[in-house]
Amino acid sequence: MNEVISSTILPPEKGLQEVWGWFDVSQDDRARVSKLLPLAEQNIEAILQDFYAREGGYDRRGVRGHASGMQVVMEEQRRHLLELYDAGLDQKYFDGRMLAGIFNEAHGVSPSLYLSLYTYSINRICDLIQNETNEPAEALETQRALRKMAACHQAITIEAFSAARTEAIEQRERQMSELPTPALRLQEGLLLVPVVGVLDSHRSRLLTMQILDAIRDQDARVVVLDITGVAAVDSMVANHLIQTMTATRLMGAQSVLTGISAEVAQALVKIGVTGDALNPAGDLERGVATARRLLER
Repeated sequence: MNEVISSTILPPEKGLQEVWGWFDVSQDDRARVSKLLPLAEQNIEAILQDFYAREGGYDRRGVRGHASGMQVVMEEQRRHLLELYDAGLDQKYFDGRMLAGIFNEAHGVSPSLYLSLYTYSINRICDLIQNETNEPAEALETQRALRKMAACHQAITIEAFSAARTEAIEQRERQMSELPTPALRLQEGLLLVPVVGVLDSHRSRLLTMQILDAIRDQDARVVVLDITGVAAVDSMVANHLIQTMTATRLMGAQSVLTGISAEVAQALVKIGVTGDALNPAGDLERGVATARRLLER
């Protein structure tokens, strides 16, 4: 194969036509499923209620907002389930799948819950098809068409869910990276700078400027830089930390680094950073004690 198969579904028209092909959905399949809309509308409420009423079924506390939130979720799920039978191949259908994925992420509906509900719903509709026909062969073809459409329907929604979750994570990381970093005056000459969240190159540069300004404004002689709340430090950020501590010395102050996790320590060793360069002191308590001894010299 010379072409690279994308893992992301493209928007219509080409994207949906392509994904229908992946699931072997034909025009006849779409026509069959579209005719099932009245049957689905008549039974969707009972299907939803039965799904959530089953013994050992889904714990509603997992949905954000609990009681009122659960009602909102069920109303949206009803609409999402019925959209399957529209069998469209247009922008409206594609947007509906995107919105369903975004809704699931925003309301804490996991992919497992989403898929289990769709499986339960499709099985119930297939049972109704079987019960309401005198032509077993025709019923079998309709059931096959419905299952193919449902698989395609779910795939698009899950991709949208994944994209929404990725965007939500990235947004939270951006927000964390924009958090201000306070310089706390513990006593005369001693500053504590606790860093929480994502420490990227941009924030590291801002951190350096904030520390240097605080040293100048508060006439600090020792700075404790605590990174307990930082999950990861890459080589570029580690270099920024070293530069920050070097700049601190040039401002006439000493620095102590605390809160290095085992993962961060291993990452620093791999890139050749030594303890002498960072002046580490374990946890915050020991770091403050070390800083106070430095003040007494």
